[in-house]
Amino acid sequence: MLLDASTLALVAAVAIVAAIVGGIGGFGTGIILTAALAPLIGVKQVIPVLAVAGAIINAGRYWFYRASLERRTLALVLVCSLPFLVLGTWIYSVLDARAVGTVLGLVVIASVPLRRALNRRKIALGRAGLAAGSTVFGLASGLTSGVGVIMVSLLLGTGMTGQAVLATDSLVSVALDLCKAALFQRFALLDQQSAITGVVIGVATIPGSALAAWLVNRMHAHLHVLFLEALILLGGASLLWNSWR
Repeated sequence: MLLDASTLALVAAVAIVAAIVGGIGGFGTGIILTAALAPLIGVKQVIPVLAVAGAIINAGRYWFYRASLERRTLALVLVCSLPFLVLGTWIYSVLDARAVGTVLGLVVIASVPLRRALNRRKIALGRAGLAAGSTVFGLASGLTSGVGVIMVSLLLGTGMTGQAVLATDSLVSVALDLCKAALFQRFALLDQQSAITGVVIGVATIPGSALAAWLVNRMHAHLHVLFLEALILLGGASLLWNSWR
């Protein structure tokens, strides 16, 4: 569905904030937008709309960090994740709205302790570990949004840091989002109005990505504050409430 002008302007403002958060930490944009959009367009339409928006969001983010791209890592992640993305997207297409909302809500809530646990462990991954983790990431990406924490943590586990993580994660996300958008259109979950909504949201995030890139050059690349985690938890609870009420 296409949002009215005032609602779309509000969502665009949220998208700018989400892009700043995601641009600094490498994840969080999809989680915030999922929570904001679900009550407005319905949980079943959230992931198709964000597939379109995500391609633009991550393309803008990649542009600011493109010089730091790790091409061999990018190729490995895409080869391993794309087949499982197709499987996850098919599963999503056959789920009903309540099941989708429950999956989204639980993933959003789980992202907070998951990020903390992965950051504490700092497990060193080889190429085989990255390949195995990428299959999980691909499946999760087809089922829901806001799973960027998985890829960021995997890349950090290989020893990558800073802008190399942000550049590689962004281009991985562009490829997966474009694939998801094509699959959702194939499964009749992405119509023209939903695509337009996704484009508007994506374009609105570009200023936020630019500001995030400016901030990254002046602070730690993985700045995560307590208020953001509280926002994520509230968003996940909201998704569950809207799915089951």
